[in-house]
Amino acid sequence: MLARGCLPLILVASAGLLPACDGAVNLGRKRDLVPALDAGGGGGTPANQDVAPPPVDVADDEPIPPVDTGADVAVDGTAELGPAETEPADVGAATILWSSNAEAGDFSDWQRGGAVLGGTYQQMTAVSVSDQQPAHGGTHAYRISFDSSNGQDHMAEFYRRVEPAPAYYSAWFYLPEAHAPTTFWTVLYFFYQLQPGTASSRRGLWDINLNRQSPYFFDETSRRQVDAQPRKPYPIAQWFHLEAYFSYEGRNGHIRVWLDGEQILDVANLGAAPSDDLYWGVGSDTDGLTPAGCTMYVDDVAIATSRLGP
Repeated sequence: MLARGCLPLILVASAGLLPACDGAVNLGRKRDLVPALDAGGGGGTPANQDVAPPPVDVADDEPIPPVDTGADVAVDGTAELGPAETEPADVGAATILWSSNAEAGDFSDWQRGGAVLGGTYQQMTAVSVSDQQPAHGGTHAYRISFDSSNGQDHMAEFYRRVEPAPAYYSAWFYLPEAHAPTTFWTVLYFFYQLQPGTASSRRGLWDINLNRQSPYFFDETSRRQVDAQPRKPYPIAQWFHLEAYFSYEGRNGHIRVWLDGEQILDVANLGAAPSDDLYWGVGSDTDGLTPAGCTMYVDDVAIATSRLGP
């Protein structure tokens, strides 16, 4: 039986129809987020100040142990490397550790190696592999579509387990039209699973979100938000590239982000996660957009030992 307010969930692929989940799942998500900042000056304004954020429902959320965030991050989002961290080489001769270009026509790339290493998850959202334009490379791309008018959490996520050493995680995104998030809109995630291989046991950690114009960083546990510097706009109706460096050496997280080859975020000393079973994902997670209906595409996703660049 579906939870009240839930729509049927399906996973659409060339191999046929598969069940996505048996109802809404408590994911420990962003129910008490502060509104995303706009890309303007003066510290920003709520992403959609005409729509109030959803109320906090602490009774339904499973508490997550606090993260030791360490030293504060500068207002411009920059921070120094931790003393124990060894960063891989920047753009150069990269070794591709894992990749997917959607040309298989299904989600098998994400499921390679079994459920403990990766998979897909969605809630109130349909995903498919599209052979219609647009596609960044080849003839296929991952398609995500949903209607967020009911104000509930709509999520689609393709994910892989993070590498044991520092690495670069990247994907191409295409948004046919502009949207303003009610509270949040996450497109790139780092999270952990309480039970490795069980998608419904995911708990959010560190997100790259979109406001009306630019990406920003959000820590789901400490509730810390860091705006991009510079606040570079992401394009509409053309492909854009997000690439994140992630290190967890010494059980202390560090994330850097590039938008179309320009570094916009550098957040160090994130501290330790409640679990070392860490994953990286791309997709969409939001409690509401304006316009409410959204279709977006993801393509040419990769994990590499150095920056790939756009």
